[in-house]
Amino acid sequence: MKLPLLAVLGGLLLALIGCSAPPRNMHRLKVETSPDDAMVSLSTTGEFSNQSGRTIAGPSPFEKEFNFGASNRLWLEIERRGYRPEVIEVQPETQVVHIQLTPLRDKNIAQPIEDYSLSGIRRLAVLQPEFEIINRQFSGEEVDQVVSQQARETLLEEIRRYFSAQCETAVLAPAQQNGKLLKSLWRDTRPAMEFLDPIRLPYLPLPPYLETRSSRKAARDLGKGANAQALLLIMGKQNRESASLVAGKIGMTVVGTATSYAGSYSRAAARGDSFFVYNIYTPSFAQGTLLSAALIDSATGEVLWLNKGLWGAIPFDDPATLKPVLEDLFSGLREAMSNGGK
Repeated sequence: MKLPLLAVLGGLLLALIGCSAPPRNMHRLKVETSPDDAMVSLSTTGEFSNQSGRTIAGPSPFEKEFNFGASNRLWLEIERRGYRPEVIEVQPETQVVHIQLTPLRDKNIAQPIEDYSLSGIRRLAVLQPEFEIINRQFSGEEVDQVVSQQARETLLEEIRRYFSAQCETAVLAPAQQNGKLLKSLWRDTRPAMEFLDPIRLPYLPLPPYLETRSSRKAARDLGKGANAQALLLIMGKQNRESASLVAGKIGMTVVGTATSYAGSYSRAAARGDSFFVYNIYTPSFAQGTLLSAALIDSATGEVLWLNKGLWGAIPFDDPATLKPVLEDLFSGLREAMSNGGK
C-alpha cells in the first residue's frame, strides 16, 4: 500500500492541518468520472476553501486507500474545465463512485467551454522581471539596486535560453511607450500569482482571466506589438541577511517550500504517492529567494499557467546555479506547450 504524501507548501505548518494524525480507518475507494481527467480533492468536514490547506487525490480515474478517520465520512470535490464542480459524501461502504459531470456554458459566447490547452504558442514575449535583492541588517533593510539589475538581466537571459528550443522568444523591455500598458498588466497579474492555485488551475471550471478590461487590452496590445501569442511575467525577491542578523536569530526557524508547487506535485505523482497536501499561500521568509511566474494569453487575457516557490539564496553571478531553479519553476510547462495540454 502506498503511503500518503504530506507536502508542506506555502508555510502550511502541521498545526494547521492537525498535529495529531486521525485514527487509521482505511478503506479502498474507486473514483470514476465522465468525462475522466477531473481533479479530485478530499475533505473531512465537507468544506473546501482556498483559504486553508487542500488535500488532493489526483485526476480521475483512480483506485486507492482512503482514511475515513473516526467520523467514517469523507467528502470529495470534483473539478474539470468546462463542467460544474461536484461535492459528494462517501463512506467506507461506498467502494465505487461514478460521477457524470454536467457541462457549463460560457454566458458570454453561449458555447461549450473548451478543454484546457496550451497549444498554439509559437512566440513568447518575456517581460522584464520585477525582482529585487534586499540586504537585511539589524538596523533595517535596503534594496541593492545594482545587484538587483544584474539579477534581472541574468533571469531574462536564462529564461530565454530555457525556452529557446521550444519557441521563439522576445523581451519586452520597460520602454517609455509601454509604460502604461505594463503598469496595467502587472496590476492584475500580481493578485493572480498570489491567489490562484497553480495545481488546480487547469481543472478550474471556468478559465481565469485578468480582472479588468484595461489589463486585458494591455495584454492584447503588448502581444500584438511583439507578435507573441503569450506573455511570461516573473516577479520575486531575494532576502540576504547579514552574518550578525543570522547570529542573532539562534533558535528561530523559517518554514519554506525549498521548491515550487508544480515541481512538488509532479514529483509526488511520479513517485506514485497517494495524496498531496498543500496551501497556495507562500509564507513570509527571512532569507532565500521567492519567485512567481505567470503565462498570459495575449489575445484574451486568460491566465494560462502559473507557478511559484521558495528556494535558498541564488548567486546570480553564476547562471549555472539558476538552471535547476528555473527547471523547477517552469516544471511541466514546456511539455504542456508541446502537447497542447496539462
